Amino acid sequence: MGIGPQILALYTQMKRLGAFDGITDVVELGSQGVWCPDRRLLDGLFDAFGRPHLSNEEIAPYLNSTGTGVAPSRHLHEALGMHYECLDIDAKFGALTIDLNFDSVPPEFRNKYGLTTNHGTTEHILNQYNCFKVMHDLTKPSGYMLHALPFTVHLEHGFFNYQPNLFSALARFNSYRTTGIWVGPDWSLQSLVPWEPRLLEFLTLNAKTTHLLLVLQQKLYDTDFCVPIQGVYETMLPDSSTDRYRLVVDGEYYSGNRFTHIVQSYPATPLSGGTRSLDDFRGKDVARNLGKRIIRRLRNILR
Repeated sequence: MGIGPQILALYTQMKRLGAFDGITDVVELGSQGVWCPDRRLLDGLFDAFGRPHLSNEEIAPYLNSTGTGVAPSRHLHEALGMHYECLDIDAKFGALTIDLNFDSVPPEFRNKYGLTTNHGTTEHILNQYNCFKVMHDLTKPSGYMLHALPFTVHLEHGFFNYQPNLFSALARFNSYRTTGIWVGPDWSLQSLVPWEPRLLEFLTLNAKTTHLLLVLQQKLYDTDFCVPIQGVYETMLPDSSTDRYRLVVDGEYYSGNRFTHIVQSYPATPLSGGTRSLDDFRGKDVARNLGKRIIRRLRNILR
């Protein structure tokens, strides 16, 4: 899919808001090309990063309205002052040769990058688990993961389209901070609309629809990737199934079984005199109460 007007506009906005301050290393899933229909969008991006504009000769490969990325993403990111790398099954644009269906992140690349991007790569990969695990493993704590993926229709473009609830589940189980979820009305426009479910009532759907889903999330902790359960099914799973799942709460691992018991209500036992101290409670009960407060806080953050 490559990097087009919507990504360039989002980069500009995130830099102006300070979210991308301090990012020195970027890695992409897939070797990407860049295209832009309007030079002013690129000039605004370089202004936001405090970098000199590209010369007429340098900018020429970027400018087109066809959606074909000719200019290498490496050139763009290095011109913005970032150290750039990418992963791909081939060595195009100097990519590190990694097959996202099978390969893990080499130890020397784990927790290394301040920005990991997925500009329309994972919809072409069957092994979705490995794709999201690779993104997690590449990104350093406090770093960002950016996805720009097919949302509605995109007939025969790739294997998959993506839903907002997937990224909510990823955030919930891995303690990601979701900076934003947006819908791009069309891949050729720079416009972005913040996601909310009612937005679907106003989107036109037909065989040529190319709505994009853009998601920016921040990895907060140096923890292993946790596989999420879709929210509507969490309460339906028996303990024998939830035992194999775990999630991260404030940097600590909780097993799925333990989490299930934490979020369940626990009846208190009345004490004479109406006054209670911590000494009146078992440690397990205190942990349950603390767990409830943590979960409520996380839910408020992720809303």
